[in-house]
Amino acid sequence: MDRWFAFARPLLIGLSILCLGALTACVETTYATMDAEVTTTTQTEPAYRMVMTPNGLRVITPEGYLIDPEQAPTSVDVRQLEPAKPPVIAILLPLTGSLGEIGEAMKNGAELAIKDRGIAGTFETRIYDTRSDNAGAQAAASEALRDGAKLILGPLRGDAIALVSRIAARQRVNVVSFSNDITRATPNAYIMGITPEAVTKRVLEYSARRGQRRIAIVAPADTYGQAAADAANGLARFVGAEIALTETYPSDAQDRPGRTAVAQSVGQRAATFDAIYLPDTAEAGDMASLLYFYGVDPQRVSYLGVPVWDQQANQLISEQALLGAIYASPAERGFGAFQASFKSAFGKDPHPLSSVAYDGVAMALELAARGSGVPFTASELERPQGFSGVDGPFALRSDKRVERGMAIKRISSVGLELVEDAPATLYRSTASAAVSPSLYSQ
Repeated sequence: MDRWFAFARPLLIGLSILCLGALTACVETTYATMDAEVTTTTQTEPAYRMVMTPNGLRVITPEGYLIDPEQAPTSVDVRQLEPAKPPVIAILLPLTGSLGEIGEAMKNGAELAIKDRGIAGTFETRIYDTRSDNAGAQAAASEALRDGAKLILGPLRGDAIALVSRIAARQRVNVVSFSNDITRATPNAYIMGITPEAVTKRVLEYSARRGQRRIAIVAPADTYGQAAADAANGLARFVGAEIALTETYPSDAQDRPGRTAVAQSVGQRAATFDAIYLPDTAEAGDMASLLYFYGVDPQRVSYLGVPVWDQQANQLISEQALLGAIYASPAERGFGAFQASFKSAFGKDPHPLSSVAYDGVAMALELAARGSGVPFTASELERPQGFSGVDGPFALRSDKRVERGMAIKRISSVGLELVEDAPATLYRSTASAAVSPSLYSQ
């Protein structure tokens, strides 16, 4: 018997520890700081929590549902549950300064998300003014962290992300910025704006799928144009396309010699490509007209564009060369409902960034409602299924970039036409995935 006990003792101890771990629901979380310092913490996560709501005390289940205390399982002693302190979600927006108008529109989007998606008692949101500059963003982040923020949404400006994320990393807090500049990502700061990378992937994938695989990149020499050109060169082979040529032209429409020289060069090689990716956010019609003049036939070559063309519709439909052009755009069904709700609440149409703020806040509220012991960890933010958004489904990736599902629209003589709405999910079935490595589903 003694020999059996000596043999079984390590096994029994191991099983006891395993059972204890299961009962206390210990959670181990690893954080990476800006200085690459890795810290691991272990905290106990309660299965059920008590929260105060406008309707009185309620219990949050492990799945994040609110139930009446009487509905809790008999194994749960509701009297022993301590009221949980809801996590603070900080929202950093430029409410004053040069970006004040945009910041106010984003604030409205954030408030609408709180009204639509918030479960009382599971969260606390606080909005901080970044004053449209880096110093203001840094001060806002510092104040938010002093107030106990567990997640920072924002800032909007890409050049302020490093300052904010560095401060947040000291408190092991993650940042989800509203920027679309993927080069600004840090170990604890995500980029969730509608990025050139996400837009480029969608239009190239669509073009390749309909047989127009040879792509000419003709981009303005500005920040967005360069980012889109880089994305196209990096993503083409993954979506079944090939880049025939890459040319950049002066972003200033007054530089006629510079633009003309590029249009001539591209026109001379028109037989080598099936589509032109024109990620111009300001003067797309002007460049398309020059390319048409120098031999690019829009009856044979399709133009691929960017979401801002939504706001430039009246200007672009008058440009003959762009009739039939397609471009990536936020989800039609989701954004249409959001637009109507926004206009009803605030008496005007939303800014394109209002929906980005709405989706960011809605994501945070969904995670807060789950009531995990350590809120807003990387594993929660990077969950494989991603999140539903009014701009379409999106997922935050481990490289701190965003994956997005977007719609495809076409410019016609009567206006803008929806060709394909955004996919319902970012993941396709195995059968369709064999056709192309793209993550988009129809």
